[in-house]
Amino acid sequence: MMIGGLLQATQDMQRDITEIRRDIKESDARAALSYEQSEHRAAASRSKMYAKTDELVERVTATESAVSKLNADMTSVKEVTAEVTRWKLMGLGALGVTGIAAGAVASTLTYYWHDIWRILRGG
Repeated sequence: MMIGGLLQATQDMQRDITEIRRDIKESDARAALSYEQSEHRAAASRSKMYAKTDELVERVTATESAVSKLNADMTSVKEVTAEVTRWKLMGLGALGVTGIAAGAVASTLTYYWHDIWRILRGG
């Protein structure tokens, strides 16, 4: 009876060891699968992050280009603004500038009036 009990205990222990081995293999397989799935998720996440970074780089490049064009336009605007500011400091407003232009046209007409009158009379 003692030997029979030992044999039974040995068989039970062998069965338990076999089950433990099977559980360990299944656990390893699940861990490997979980690791692969985690790697795929991480790769997908990195891919999305790189795509967003590329989009951001494109947007920043477009913004830099627009700012560069705007700076070039602002240079000419600043020149005109400086000239108008100079006129105002000299006391010239819109009416004064118009008067100067009208004076230039009138002096040109006066200078060439004799020729214009002759052409109008047909001679």
